[in-house]
Amino acid sequence: MKREEFGTGLILLIFAALFWFFRPWFHGIVMSLYKNPSLIYMIVAFFMLLVYGIKAKVVPTRRNLLITRIFIVLLILFFGFSILANAFSNTALYREYHPMQVSNELELSSSKIRILPKFTAYRYAVDTIEYARYTLGASHLTIRDGTPVWGFFIIPDGAWNAIRLKDKGVLFVDMNTTQARIQRIEQELQVGPGMQIFDNLEWVLYKKHYLIDLDVPRALYYNDKLYIVVPYISYKFRVFYTVPKWGGVLIVDEEGNVEDLSPEEALKDERLRNFPIFPESLTRKIVNAQNYWKESAFANIKNLWLHHENQIELIDVSNQGNRQPFLVIANDGKEYWMVAVEPYGKAHGLAAIYLIDAQNGEMSQVKFETPLTEPVKAIDYIKKALPTFDWSQFMAVEPIPVFLNGELWWRVAIIPKSGSGVAKIAFVNAETKEVKIFESEEDVRAFLLYGQVGAKVQEISGIVRGIYSYIKDGNTHWIILIGNQTIYLSANELSDELIYKVLILKEGEKVRIKLSEGRIVEIEVKER
Repeated sequence: MKREEFGTGLILLIFAALFWFFRPWFHGIVMSLYKNPSLIYMIVAFFMLLVYGIKAKVVPTRRNLLITRIFIVLLILFFGFSILANAFSNTALYREYHPMQVSNELELSSSKIRILPKFTAYRYAVDTIEYARYTLGASHLTIRDGTPVWGFFIIPDGAWNAIRLKDKGVLFVDMNTTQARIQRIEQELQVGPGMQIFDNLEWVLYKKHYLIDLDVPRALYYNDKLYIVVPYISYKFRVFYTVPKWGGVLIVDEEGNVEDLSPEEALKDERLRNFPIFPESLTRKIVNAQNYWKESAFANIKNLWLHHENQIELIDVSNQGNRQPFLVIANDGKEYWMVAVEPYGKAHGLAAIYLIDAQNGEMSQVKFETPLTEPVKAIDYIKKALPTFDWSQFMAVEPIPVFLNGELWWRVAIIPKSGSGVAKIAFVNAETKEVKIFESEEDVRAFLLYGQVGAKVQEISGIVRGIYSYIKDGNTHWIILIGNQTIYLSANELSDELIYKVLILKEGEKVRIKLSEGRIVEIEVKER
């Protein structure tokens, strides 16, 4: 081997080794090519065209001219395939993810909704940081003791500190109140977001599993240990395109150890029980893919370019930095990614709501028999109801669906543009356009629990001494003994959420039951 060839080979080997070691830094470029393999073929065809094009000019033989023309044709074909790759990918994605169940009722919990908006939660959290060299990372929605909360990693502030210091823990902010209820978990993390270089979360995870797209990292506090849970998207190879899928879940513990769980393993992991592990970012891709419902990719392209039949658009409130999907809780306690969509074009009604199980990705659709107002337009009705309000200093944020007495309402928070609190909470009836505005958190809770403000509420508290059930007239009835009092319940008078709470109630638990006008409106377990 010649010395020049050896030197060239050694340089290439060194570059390959450096690229392999620093591969997390090039992840974005690599994935853009990996997800659209036609681009790789096009680049190869382009360089081969250069080689044989030069040969054809220097030695214009029939063979060199033929090969040059072949690569010109291949380059054009691969360019066309790269343009069509998105349509083929979404058509395949629709076949794997489309609603298996369509209903006309949105069975969401009315006791576990967002009262505190994301921006306000950040202000509450960042105002509690007293460390000179630390700040908060980006907010994320996570689960703490079965209830959704806002999570913020405490990360080093500044480039130099990011290299020298470790993440200090996490802050959880209760979203079920307008007050600043914050829980701080101080635990130094050996790997986490905001740190640089080799203890950075993405660096470590891409070293562990490379050809994937990471979802939002969420803090999980389980058995006095702090974990970072990161679902991820992998891709199925289809020669000229790829199809995204749920690849699994990466879990990082306090010591920096990484577990790579398959979807099946993640669903069985006790730590991840009732935790959102289906990728949030994949949910948006799936809902967008509902526009590719025809049999072939070319039929879908024709429909989306010309006819727009059954075409939908995701509804995002602009300039808020908080896009769909939203995490919502159902009556049975399950968590779902919710996406509201409107018809394509100038129509602004609510076309449908998609619910994707945040555990396993099962998809359902809610369609309504009557035309309903979509969330962005709900904000317009609130501004109309407050004509003298100074909207230059305030903003309406986060329209979240709430289902009360069989009716869909949009809950909207009105906050200062500084995010320093919640001025008002508004509800807009999606069918009647009725607007209700509250300044008191107690009034908001009364409206959510009882459907009205000012209702007389009776409370019964004590230890459950016995639970008995029987069937009468086709309905399930219960007799519950609490202390020295007896409560009679019938399934036809309870919401699905309350039925679920009755079914999981156990003897020996300390509970508080609220009744309004003789009907149970809430069951709270104090000790479980």
